[in-house]
Amino acid sequence: ENELKDALVKIETQNRLQDQRLRISRDLHDNIGAQLTFIISSIDNLKYGFELPQNLGNKLEGISTFTSSTIYELRDTIWAMNKQEISFEDLQSRISNFIEKAGVSQDQTTFKFEAPKSVETNFTSVQGMNIYRIIQEAVNNAIKYANASTIEVSIDQSLDEMNVTISDNGQGFDIEKVERGNGLQNMTKRTKELGGDLKVVSSSDSGTKVILTLLSNT
Repeated sequence: ENELKDALVKIETQNRLQDQRLRISRDLHDNIGAQLTFIISSIDNLKYGFELPQNLGNKLEGISTFTSSTIYELRDTIWAMNKQEISFEDLQSRISNFIEKAGVSQDQTTFKFEAPKSVETNFTSVQGMNIYRIIQEAVNNAIKYANASTIEVSIDQSLDEMNVTISDNGQGFDIEKVERGNGLQNMTKRTKELGGDLKVVSSSDSGTKVILTLLSNT
């Protein structure tokens, strides 16, 4: 009887937490999302309704692009908040959509995504978001700095571990000489939270690989 009571209390607590997550995600979507959309609309009205100096027009375009990016980030956060668990299929679908959008925005770069067809793995919402953000950060870094013609994301699963590899055929860099920026620091922090290992392999003119290794029980 005591065990049953404890189980019911645990279920009730989980339900309350889920209700709170859903309420917060609705508020984020309805309020912040609407405000960001209004900013983009206002900027468009300024750009097309007035004759603006070139430098001001470029500045407004930059703000509009940043705001659009923030909306996508918000949607990703809401996606994770609405789930108590994220299946491998959920994560795979999200990564695939991100890669597809990257391909549309970058005409001169070919993007590839390879993953196992069926993996019986579930992540918490925090774990799933951390994995997704690491991939997103590594791909965005490759787009910005690698000058690559091909960027590939691949996921391999074995009995003991899962390996996520983001590779490009770009110009590469000398790891010993490059200052660790916020992007790499964020990826390292997220990897630590996952209890995994992050390795960056690169050298001048040989491309770059970012390898995230997670134990199967992560």
